[in-house]
Amino acid sequence: MATAGIAAADVTLGGGAVAGLKSTGAGDAFLHYEIDIDIKAAGETDSGLSFGASMDIDEGATASRDPEIFVSGAFGTVTLGDVDIATDGLGLPDLGFDGIGMDDDVEALRNAGAADVTYAHSIAGISLTLSYGVGGTTGVDANEGDFGILLGYKFDAFSIEAGVARDDATGNRGMGVELGYSANGISATALWAQQDPAAGAETSGYGLNIGYTIDALTVSASYGDTDAAGDAEDYGIGFSYNLGGGLRVVGAVGSVDNADVWDLGLTMSF
Repeated sequence: MATAGIAAADVTLGGGAVAGLKSTGAGDAFLHYEIDIDIKAAGETDSGLSFGASMDIDEGATASRDPEIFVSGAFGTVTLGDVDIATDGLGLPDLGFDGIGMDDDVEALRNAGAADVTYAHSIAGISLTLSYGVGGTTGVDANEGDFGILLGYKFDAFSIEAGVARDDATGNRGMGVELGYSANGISATALWAQQDPAAGAETSGYGLNIGYTIDALTVSASYGDTDAAGDAEDYGIGFSYNLGGGLRVVGAVGSVDNADVWDLGLTMSF
């Protein structure tokens, strides 16, 4: 009787891990590893609203917690917490078990500001994501007023997404367009992005990724370039071999900012 009216909730554990050798072109290769445990709790009201929360327990070079709380229904999904700016959904696939970084220069251009609230909804292949920075303190917060929007459309094997974000404090604006294709073992992604600062010249760039999967093996190649002063072309080729059960052997080699980079290791999902 004391528990009457308390909603039943599902709590799940999942996550992943990566480990292997990595070289950034500066010094000798080194051992890199990360462990990510995801804790998710979800429930549903009598009226059909879904709600829940999630948190990561990460161990590695970029340890974080990523706490998020969401409510979802026919109206869409509202998420509060450590969320990404809307334009962060635009990007190129990584090469390597940890990512050799050839996509970083182009992807950095499409974001501006930060967010702690997002709204997402999709219907009939059309998707909309809005992000906003409310601010996490009682005083003036650096991310207060930051805004982002991302629109997408998927049809058959093709997809297109476009978005823009603005940092309210600095006036900087980031934007991007992503085109995608995936069918018959072939995948392709093209990204164009631009950073338009309130002061100074704008910077734009683009990137391409093409992949092919046959049985357990996927091979992919990427290229990226920006018109930023002193920025060199980035390119690389990588592979992923699925051993089954969530275990893969993954590696890549390439050039990033005129440095020879590579990695080789394992990725695990569970």
